[in-house]
Amino acid sequence: MHILFTRFPLESRHGGAEVQTLTLMRGLKERGHTIHFLGSCSVLLELCRKEGIPVTELSIGAPPVTKWGVLSFLWRRRQMKRALEQALEETGGADIICMLSLSEKLLLTEHASQSGSRVFWIEHDRIGRWLTMNPWLGLLRRQSKYATTICVSELSKQKNLELGWDPERTVEIPNGVDSSRFSKTTSPSTPLRTGNQQPANQQLRLGTLARLTRDKGIDLLIEAVSDMQNISLTIVGTGPEELSLRTLMERKKLTDRVAILHSFSDLNLFYQSLDVFVLPSRDHDPFGLVAAEAMSCGIATIVTDACGIAGYLTDGTDARVVKAGDAAALQEAISSLHDPEIRRRIAECGRQTAPEKFSAEKMVDRYEKLFTVETHSRS
Repeated sequence: MHILFTRFPLESRHGGAEVQTLTLMRGLKERGHTIHFLGSCSVLLELCRKEGIPVTELSIGAPPVTKWGVLSFLWRRRQMKRALEQALEETGGADIICMLSLSEKLLLTEHASQSGSRVFWIEHDRIGRWLTMNPWLGLLRRQSKYATTICVSELSKQKNLELGWDPERTVEIPNGVDSSRFSKTTSPSTPLRTGNQQPANQQLRLGTLARLTRDKGIDLLIEAVSDMQNISLTIVGTGPEELSLRTLMERKKLTDRVAILHSFSDLNLFYQSLDVFVLPSRDHDPFGLVAAEAMSCGIATIVTDACGIAGYLTDGTDARVVKAGDAAALQEAISSLHDPEIRRRIAECGRQTAPEKFSAEKMVDRYEKLFTVETHSRS
């Protein structure tokens, strides 16, 4: 099959959506499918070129997800639509089109479907006011009838159904972790230094990896550890909330044992340096790929019930699952993992769960099967 992926984001950054898209494209390519990428996402353009995946770079303007974007879409959409249709024609068409962002879903779906392509919407983005209060939601809902919507968790699927999506055309396929990138090591982990902290063997080493935005709940995690003893916390990420988080750290006098790093060169080593990984999302987090990665490394993991991955986990067995938006619940879960035996048991169960439920191979299997079924049903 000839499979085209499209993405025209408001901003391009290296995150879970980009990682998963590349993993899926790579897996489908290895199975003999022809893969092509069309879009303006600089991260995916660069990654695809490194992978030898053909790309067509196209800029069509900002998607209607901001106040100005929504308004200006009124007069921009015709030009955007023409550019998308022309680009699709120049790529030679496709058997399958996987759309990842709002603009092409609104403007290209019906045309592509009527031109003979099977259209799939892959929903990696958090559902928030940018969509629920968006005046173009009605058009998006109508366009969804020409596509099959793939959500990355059952939680995200339910949110799409609540918005009026057709249950018969909405499915869920959990994200998958590339096992070659993340695995449990047999050597002791190397602790991260976060300032003038106590010796690492006296501390429970916590870590999180997330964009520094309010929906990710990093402030709640800082609040949770603020009056806990013998705990260090390493936060890896960037975002608009960084200054307020640093201010909170200073106010709580935590700068000696809580640190914010903008990046970490080897994520496998980052996970291995931890005793506990925490994903404290306070609002809808479609999946939570970093939690699956940490579990694959054999690290005890805490997630909130706002994370899509939580629906596949059992609290107290393969992870700790706590109520979103509740610093006290996070604190209780962290305290429970001070017990090394509980921590070891949850880490080991999580390491077994990860390949069973979140392997890249199984994810690609499910996409390929869905594409094949759709192809046969249309022929």
